[in-house]
Amino acid sequence: MSKARQEKKNSANRNNEILDETVDGKLTNEELTPEEQQEAAPSENAAPADGAAAEKEPELSPEEQLTLERDVFHDKWMRAVAETDNVRKRARKEVNDSRRFAQAETLRAFLDVYDNFERALQLMSESDEENKAGGLREGVELIFQKFQGALKDRGAVKIEARDCEFDPNVHEAVGQLPREGVEAGMVIEVAQQGFKYGDMVLRPARVIVSS
Repeated sequence: MSKARQEKKNSANRNNEILDETVDGKLTNEELTPEEQQEAAPSENAAPADGAAAEKEPELSPEEQLTLERDVFHDKWMRAVAETDNVRKRARKEVNDSRRFAQAETLRAFLDVYDNFERALQLMSESDEENKAGGLREGVELIFQKFQGALKDRGAVKIEARDCEFDPNVHEAVGQLPREGVEAGMVIEVAQQGFKYGDMVLRPARVIVSS
């Protein structure tokens, strides 16, 4: 082996030792001689650790940049329009619900008047002086009919109860009685008429159910 080749091999071995000692924390750059620091420093032309050079993103042309900005603003505009439409729908629904609840409260206040009319007519029917009360009864019946019509025109609808199967959503059981020939769970009497306003129960029908 020639002297030049032997020196080159010794230099390579020395470089490896320097790198090993540096990794193990035994030597720092300050402890190396200038020649050793230069030999241990990585080459400027060395490839990246991952083996691939970072690629620079291509710059967009003015036309492509304008197209991108247009698409971004169009997307924001569509989102704003959709949100505005949702706000408008929610506001309209809240207004309609407020009207419904206000109307329902007004109708509930008149249900007691309905009950009083029913009681008055029932008492008149049971009166011994039917002939004397005949004219009065006809007048009360006429007023009651108009009153029922006013309730119906404003959306108050009677809840069907008699001879219907008991429904806890619209009926309120106030008693149970055996009834021959009637299945259990059927409404046999209505103690107080119930009403609905649309899908809202103003007052459940108070009923007696067969046992």
